[in-house]
Amino acid sequence: MRLLSAALTALFEPRRVALVGASDQPGKTGELIWRNLSGFPGEVVPVTRSDSVAGCKAYPTLSAVPGDIDLAVVVVPAAAVADVVRDAGAKGVPVAVIISGGFAEVGPGGAQLQQQVLAAARAGGVRLVGPNCFGVQNCDLPLNASLAAGTPRGGGGISLVTQSGAYGMAIHSLGVDERVGFAKVYAAGNQADLSAAELLDYLGDDPASRTLCFFLESLPDGRAFFDSACVVTPRVPVIVAKTGRSAAGARAVQSHTAGLAGSERIWRAAFDQAGVILARSGLEMMDVARALDTQPPPRGPRVGIITNSGGTGVELADLLADEGVHVPELSAALQAELREVLPPFASARNPVDITPVWDRFTELYPLLVERLARSGEVDAVVPILLQRSADERVARAVADAAGRLRTDAVPVPVYVCWVAPRTSRTGADLLQTAGVPCFEWPERTARAVGHAVRYGVVRSNVRPPQVAPAKPADVMTLPSGWLDPDAGAALLAASGIPTVLGQTCATAEAAVAAAEELGYPVVAKVVHPDLLHKSAAQGVHLGLTDRHTVHAAATKLLGMGAGACVPVQRQESAGLEVIIGGIRDPQFGPVVLVGLGGVFVEAIDDVAVGLAPLRHDQARRLLADLRGHHVFDGAPGSEPADLDALCALICAVGDVLVAVPEIAELDLNPVLVNGSACTAVDWRIRIDDLVGNGQNPPAQDETLGQVSPSEGGESRPGSP
Repeated sequence: MRLLSAALTALFEPRRVALVGASDQPGKTGELIWRNLSGFPGEVVPVTRSDSVAGCKAYPTLSAVPGDIDLAVVVVPAAAVADVVRDAGAKGVPVAVIISGGFAEVGPGGAQLQQQVLAAARAGGVRLVGPNCFGVQNCDLPLNASLAAGTPRGGGGISLVTQSGAYGMAIHSLGVDERVGFAKVYAAGNQADLSAAELLDYLGDDPASRTLCFFLESLPDGRAFFDSACVVTPRVPVIVAKTGRSAAGARAVQSHTAGLAGSERIWRAAFDQAGVILARSGLEMMDVARALDTQPPPRGPRVGIITNSGGTGVELADLLADEGVHVPELSAALQAELREVLPPFASARNPVDITPVWDRFTELYPLLVERLARSGEVDAVVPILLQRSADERVARAVADAAGRLRTDAVPVPVYVCWVAPRTSRTGADLLQTAGVPCFEWPERTARAVGHAVRYGVVRSNVRPPQVAPAKPADVMTLPSGWLDPDAGAALLAASGIPTVLGQTCATAEAAVAAAEELGYPVVAKVVHPDLLHKSAAQGVHLGLTDRHTVHAAATKLLGMGAGACVPVQRQESAGLEVIIGGIRDPQFGPVVLVGLGGVFVEAIDDVAVGLAPLRHDQARRLLADLRGHHVFDGAPGSEPADLDALCALICAVGDVLVAVPEIAELDLNPVLVNGSACTAVDWRIRIDDLVGNGQNPPAQDETLGQVSPSEGGESRPGSP
């Protein structure tokens, strides 16, 4: 970690930069980067075949440069990059930004070149950004080691990590157009080396980075990112915009759990559990970042709205309700206090509608912002500045009111909804520059406020990842494939997971003997590799009450496939059916799924997902997230389910997934819940030796966008 921190410090805060491939010929990438580095306060050393660049002495190789180099920026053709990286290693350069294209993004030949570059970096101890990347910016230094013609506005706390070079360009435009202040911008390109999790670790401890944004196409290090986020998000907001969601779910499905989990559901569950804000788009990501960068996160879901248009105020209230945010009616006492200053036809209920009293806007807007924020009745205040209220005088007055709130440490944020022509943008710029987030139109406002409210509520519940439980002592080497019922029951028992009593039989006579020993009524089921879903194949016979029905059922079941066997189990009394399962996701590792179980589980699709291991409160939250969670309260005349016992079982499933890495899939369906008794009556467990040895299959979305083609119309060295 110390070496990583040193490399990233050299990346974002270098003292001396070498530009390999520097040029002073217009139209060359080396000339563009050289010009972009002109504002860097340290020394920039050109490395090129020429004797000089723009009057500065140049050197033919990195090794020929006298003194230390903190950062190498590389813009030579792809075929020459590996040699440059070898020189960097010999020189002791800790990190290199490879702008050059022509690597894995262009096909197998480029991928081979990329592996050569990575091998050279590993051998020399050089960390890599890219290749085929947009570059890196530190807006406060300033450092513009990127393809962008200009550095975004500094002085803000937003740091962006993007796998899309186009978004690096777009950030510059947003910073100029909407007065957004940034700290750092990092474009990963092909992401051959430095990972998103490593960037999260570093930026999470960076004092200049108050809000972190990640625009991701893939996340092969998903579990490491999750673990880091659990540590960072209670202190620093982390916002992710994920592309490629619609292509999720291309997995061969064999168990209920694998079919129900799905890649996107796991993504969402992981981010939710870690306190990460998941935005639908890059624009929404940046809006949320603005909401959280300069204002404290809301401590609750209550929002006060101030407007001079009833219709716009109602629209915003509706949109906030869609986000789960409450616009409460103000207390009678507060309404009476506000009526003393409002015009006669105004409404003090919330939204507070001051009506079009144009000559009083400069007085009323800041007054109401402060009154509401200091009232204790709302957790955030949103003034709508519409038409005549959207001018510089009102904007300045609102900014001053928000500033007084911050000076007095009032923990209520102020967000402005701006509804006005572009010609009035000066007032919005004033607010944004003053640290008051300003969003155009109610829809953008509501989404940003909704995310901010949810983050303010959940961040206190995020905890660092738990210590992985030890492997049960009774669990020995497990055979690959689906475990037979007895081996599965033994594994579950060793993990503290109760199963119904039963015996697995190979003949109808043995099934009868087992039933006699267990006591009637019993259940007979078929077990066969080709009949994984027993109920769908009519492979379950319930309510068998004598030896004749058992013999007939077993005979039929044994005839369903060569090598079939029949577990005979004691039939449990009726209860609430729950599914508890788990899979080992290629990106996020062991994942637990909980839902209302039985034969209709896929049709109902009422499930919740969490990353294992789980704490008791996290298991309870999974149950609360089910649409049908009220069934746990019990039907009239019946006792409610013991949620503590059910949560203990959910945690036990997570623990065995973590402790026994050979388990690829696990299904307990159904688990019968009768009061405090939670018993698995059917189970399937698939063992995969490759998974147990750490040889996970590739993540589903690694083939969907791990590398980014050259974007933005730039000519990259080495690109076709």
